Amino acid sequence: MPVLTVRHVTTYRYKQPVAFGEHRMMLRPRDSYDQKLLDTKLVITPEPADIRWVHDVFGNCVAIARFAGRAHELSFESVIRLEQSASNVLDFQIEEYAERYPFTYGADEMPDLMRSIERQYLDPEHEVDR
Repeated sequence: MPVLTVRHVTTYRYKQPVAFGEHRMMLRPRDSYDQKLLDTKLVITPEPADIRWVHDVFGNCVAIARFAGRAHELSFESVIRLEQSASNVLDFQIEEYAERYPFTYGADEMPDLMRSIERQYLDPEHEVDR
């Protein structure tokens, strides 16, 4: 099984020192049948006054950082190592209701999907509907 290393860096630079609000980071993938998280490292500069880890309702690992003081720069560096097993990405089951387009999602899926389905922009000519 291949071992992958993923490095993600985000840096914010400011003209003058600023105070930082609470930051929520989702940089750690979930373990699943085809991947296993081996190692994680998160470096935040300046160092947060407090950092805690929680799981959201979907099982995602979320880091919540709070800061004291002000700074010209804020940087996040995440490095993860994970083991991934080969899988045939084309070998998946399609629900019978989704074999024909357009289809409608079931009522039990709507609470999770509603914000994604909801129109963000007007469509006065109904081009999207067509």
